[in-house]
Amino acid sequence: MHTNISRKLSSLQLLYFSIFAGMTFFLTGLINPTFAQESMVESVNNEQLQPVEKDLDGSFSNSPFNPQTPIELVRGDELPFMNARFSPDGEHIAFTGPNYFGLWVADYSQQDSINVSNMRKLTSVEAGFGYDWSLDGEWILSTHHVYRDRKKMSALQLYGMEVGIVKRLTDYSMGYQGDPEWMGYESLAVISSRSGLIRAETGVELPEGLKPAIPDDRNRLIIVDEKMVRLSVYNSEIDLVEVYEDEEVKLLNLVHSPDGKLVAFERYGEGLYLMNSNGENLRFLGRAYRPSWSPDSQYIVAMETQDNGYAFTAAELVVFGASEPTRVEITSNTDLITLNPSWSPYGDSILFNDPETGNIYILPLQ
Repeated sequence: MHTNISRKLSSLQLLYFSIFAGMTFFLTGLINPTFAQESMVESVNNEQLQPVEKDLDGSFSNSPFNPQTPIELVRGDELPFMNARFSPDGEHIAFTGPNYFGLWVADYSQQDSINVSNMRKLTSVEAGFGYDWSLDGEWILSTHHVYRDRKKMSALQLYGMEVGIVKRLTDYSMGYQGDPEWMGYESLAVISSRSGLIRAETGVELPEGLKPAIPDDRNRLIIVDEKMVRLSVYNSEIDLVEVYEDEEVKLLNLVHSPDGKLVAFERYGEGLYLMNSNGENLRFLGRAYRPSWSPDSQYIVAMETQDNGYAFTAAELVVFGASEPTRVEITSNTDLITLNPSWSPYGDSILFNDPETGNIYILPLQ
């Protein structure tokens, strides 16, 4: 059901992770890694970010945002929830449980008041880390992990919006790494593994009207083995994008802007970077993580965190300008630990979770 793609560059040959690195990656989003004090990349244009100051009443007169009090959206009474994401059509939200076990979906509405309904559990297995919505909001692409004889086995799987509607895309195997990605107008799913890059046909057919919303989807940047590569649906080769001279640099959490012109990504141990999708104009934004784009591609929201070595003790959601060197703190009026932001496709709010309450919240921006 899948094929292993041979690599073009020897520098992309797979390395075995140390136990410490593996555990750190597994706990991403639960425990913040120790970050370097200064960036050692001399080629980056570290523009001076201009903070947006508050007025005396707490509002942001010189900002496009006027964040309100966060609203509790999903209560985690019996089980803490995390890593919530809007569907691209704005009609659903998905979220997961502790250590990314379980995957839930709920209908979302903001007509009379902001609320969710018809919450249902799609799976109980470990499937909630790197999941990704289809553009039409009908499917969730995820890695489906199970344990057999104490060995972690993984497969690519699609979940429909109703319980029991699933598509298994690959056989179970060991060594999956990173997050699955849609390609080819979502006709393909790709993911990195120890034996090479795996591609699988999804059987998903997007409506023609939605395809223009996916810019250059058949030739895009993704992270493979913690390196940035350019991948095409037209051939089996993958080309390394040399963002940094240091070959030991590890990259993760790459997200394309909705217009396809920019990518935001993290450099492990440093923080958030922004770059043109053609590989030019690399710049450092700050020590922030888990980026999510605004629907107009003008802003990025990410989390700035503090920890005690075991758990987060504080976190702030910060908005960075994609074209202007601005930085806006949007959750400074709450004591919640604000993690894993997801920008609404309407552009008017941001989802996040708080590990202390176990709840999913929504932050109205106006």
